[in-house]
Amino acid sequence: MTDGRETFALVTTARNEGPYFLEWVAWHRLVGFDTIIVYQNDSDDFTHETLSTLEAIGAIRYVVNQAAPGRHQVSAYKRASRLPDYAAADWIMALDMDEFLLVHAGDGTVRALLSALPPVDRVFINWRRFGHGGHEHLGHGLVTERFVTAQPCLAETGHLEAYKTLFRNAAFTRPGIHQPRGPREGRDPLPDVNGSGLGEGGYLRHNFRCTDPGGWRLAQVNHYITRDIDSFLLKSWRGSAHQADRAIRGSYWLRGNRNETADLRLADRAPAIWDEMLRLDAASDGRLLRWRAAALAAHRDRVAAVRAAPDFAELAAYCAQQDGGIDAAAAARWRARPSVIERSLEPAVRARPKLRLVG
Repeated sequence: MTDGRETFALVTTARNEGPYFLEWVAWHRLVGFDTIIVYQNDSDDFTHETLSTLEAIGAIRYVVNQAAPGRHQVSAYKRASRLPDYAAADWIMALDMDEFLLVHAGDGTVRALLSALPPVDRVFINWRRFGHGGHEHLGHGLVTERFVTAQPCLAETGHLEAYKTLFRNAAFTRPGIHQPRGPREGRDPLPDVNGSGLGEGGYLRHNFRCTDPGGWRLAQVNHYITRDIDSFLLKSWRGSAHQADRAIRGSYWLRGNRNETADLRLADRAPAIWDEMLRLDAASDGRLLRWRAAALAAHRDRVAAVRAAPDFAELAAYCAQQDGGIDAAAAARWRARPSVIERSLEPAVRARPKLRLVG
């Protein structure tokens, strides 16, 4: 506890996510996570330099993660649960680097989310899958601002969707990929709710998926599962963090590239995210934005080599054809608007155009 308040820890694992760390950390600090624990393995894109700098300024706890192929994520979660920083937190969540928690309750923090709920042990917060929005190539803008096209509301579709879990540390021994593991003995469990605050009987749950008739009323996890086509090619080339033999190819793109409607609620927070990124960069004496630029350049060099391989050239062409239901003209107008980074350099730039998409 800090000043009588409950505390929150966030755990993630990564490999070659150098361009994205600063934004991801900045956002989740704004959401209210007191401790961010990052495990990294086998990166060669300035990830290590970025994370070392973030740790040096006190923004994260950074650990190099050695494990057998396909075991890095699970191993990281087990190791994180033994850290003093983890043990000191009242609430835990595990997210991947392409997942951003977005709270709609109150002031948009995890504390506001819990204030809107009855006493619980677990909150199952559904993904909202975001597609490529027509972006083909890597860009220097924020992920949360570039990608605004997504799947339809779960309240309308009734579909089971994957979730991530915010859970009480006193109730479970460690995180899992989608839900916590190891219920602690000797205590009476509290109820579970979903991201709309619905309790048992108000939604369906099966394995790591659940419905949400409330349509993400209180919270959602924005899952930027594809990003742009270049990023997806690198993801396919790199492979899965927790399933060494899992192919990330065309069927994966079809499931993740959802562009039927628009959700701008996190994109609208871009100025606050950029301000926090600038604050962290200033604390690092300007190193963090330099590492971000270097990592993006490394990714561009790598994707040029990957695209030269015939099978990846074929995959790129396939992804371009499977647009995920996007209104191409509307998305093109959105892509043409100045980003928060550009606006910070040119305050007088015109306001972004309205976005109207099918669905």
